[in-house]
Amino acid sequence: MNQRSKPPADYDENPPLGEDFFAEARPALEDPELARVLAAKSLEYREALRSIIEAHEAGEPLDRAIADARAALTAAQ
Repeated sequence: MNQRSKPPADYDENPPLGEDFFAEARPALEDPELARVLAAKSLEYREALRSIIEAHEAGEPLDRAIADARAALTAAQ
C-alpha cells in the first residue's frame, strides 16, 4: 500500500463553503411556492445565527442573543 504524500502546510482540508456550493448542492424544487417558503425559513435561520455570532464577536454574553433568536424563530412558526 502506498502512502499519500502530505498536503502543503497551507492546505485547508475544510475550506469555507460559499453560497455557490449550497446553491449547487440542493436539488431543484418543482414547486415554486415551496421554494419561496423554504427560502424565507432559511433567511430566518441565518438572521438568528447572525445575531448570535455578532454578540459573540462583540464579547457580549450569548444568553440574551440565544433567547432573542429562539423567540424570533418560535414566533415565525
